[in-house]
Amino acid sequence: MFRRAALTVAIGSLSLLTSRPAAAASLDLTAQRDDGSLIHWSIDRRRGGPKQGILVLAQGSGCLAATKNANLLRAKGLLPEFAMVMVEKYGVRPHDAPKDPLGGCSPAFHAHHTVSQRVADYQRVLARVERSPWWDGRLVLFGGSEGGAAVSILAPRVGPTAVVVFSTAPGRSFRQTFKLTVPTEVAAQADSEFAKITADPVSPKLWGGNSHRWWADILDHDLTADLLSVRAPILIVHGERDRSGPVQIARKVRDEFQGAGRCNLTYWEFAGYDHQMQDAAGVSHVDEVMQRISRWLVAKVSTGPSEDCPTFE
Repeated sequence: MFRRAALTVAIGSLSLLTSRPAAAASLDLTAQRDDGSLIHWSIDRRRGGPKQGILVLAQGSGCLAATKNANLLRAKGLLPEFAMVMVEKYGVRPHDAPKDPLGGCSPAFHAHHTVSQRVADYQRVLARVERSPWWDGRLVLFGGSEGGAAVSILAPRVGPTAVVVFSTAPGRSFRQTFKLTVPTEVAAQADSEFAKITADPVSPKLWGGNSHRWWADILDHDLTADLLSVRAPILIVHGERDRSGPVQIARKVRDEFQGAGRCNLTYWEFAGYDHQMQDAAGVSHVDEVMQRISRWLVAKVSTGPSEDCPTFE
C-alpha cells in the first residue's frame, strides 16, 4: 500500500511538470541543496494551456510559509494563465503558520536563512521547472518587501521577461537604508551592531529580528546595480508613507535609471499609502494596486522586453 501510494504521488508530480495541468492543481515538491537540506516549493499550473509562462512569487520577511501569505494569495491573480511557483525559505516547511512569524521561527531558519540563500534556492528550482516541455520561455518575477530584494538579485541571473519589485527600496546599501527606517536612537546604535555582525558574520545570534548571517549577507549588497543590469521591463511599486522601505531610496533608484538613460523602469509611487498599501485611515488599497500591476504585466508579457520607448509614469 505504501509503495503504491508513493508511486502515485511520484507520477502526479511528474505529470504536473511535463503535461497539461489538471484543474486547480497545486503541488508541494522538494529540491535538495548542496548541504543535503530540502528546499520546499510549490507549483500551480492553474488554467493555462499546454504552453505556459512561469510566475515566481517571492514573500517578504519572516518564516510564515509562502502558501499562507495573504499578499501572495492576492498576487495569484496577476497572470492567471501562468504557472505559479513559490519557494519556501530555509527552515520553513510547507504551510507553516507560526503564531509569531517573525520571532517564532525555527533554529534552522535563523542559522541559514539569508537573501542570497533564497536567490540560490530560486535558481535551483527554476533550473528544474524551466526544463518542463510546457514552459513557453516567459518568466515573470514578483517580490514584495524582502522578496523584492530577492528578485532584484535573482533577475540578472535568470533573464526574466518582466520584474515587479513591490514595497521594497532596492538601494545601493542596506546599511544606509536601515538607518532611515528606525527611530533615531536605534540608528545611532546601528554602526556598533553592524561592527559586531561583521566580526561574527555566520552567527545565528539575532539582532533586529534577523540573524547575524542574514545581516552580513545583505548589509552592503548593491540592489540598484542588480536592477540596472536587467534589460527586461521593471516595475517598482512604492507607498509614499512606507516606513519599512524609505520612499526616498526608491526615488533614487528611479533617478539613477533616468540618469543612465534607461527606459525599462516604470515607477509608481502611491501618495498616502504605507508598506501594506493602506492609506492614513487604515483602508487597504492593495487589491486595486494588484489589479493595476496585473494590467501592466499583461501588456509587458504580450509585447516582450523593449527599451525603445520611455516607460516612466
